[in-house]
Amino acid sequence: MEKITYNTGQYVFKAGDKSDKVFLLMEGEVGIFLPTNETQQPNHKIEINEIFGEMGVIEGKLRMADARCLSSATIMAISKDQFEKKIESSDPFIRGLIRILSSRVRALQKNK
Repeated sequence: MEKITYNTGQYVFKAGDKSDKVFLLMEGEVGIFLPTNETQQPNHKIEINEIFGEMGVIEGKLRMADARCLSSATIMAISKDQFEKKIESSDPFIRGLIRILSSRVRALQKNK
């Protein structure tokens, strides 16, 4: 696990980036911006203690949105390998549920 500090306006990741980490917001504000969003208002705001960046890691796909800091932020990051070890040690039903939910959210975003 790695603790990272970001400045206002700094990107945690951009759409199209390789999905190699999962993030947990500890302090500050992070906005998720879909590629079609040309405003300064995020499509979704990440709350403190919320995990983000998990979909690409779960599905082995590239990032589908930008994650940009709306204020200075402290974020914990775990690598794809660390995340996968945690998932693989969980109940098979939970693993399947996580993968299905992630793919459904991605499909909904594509259909917008």
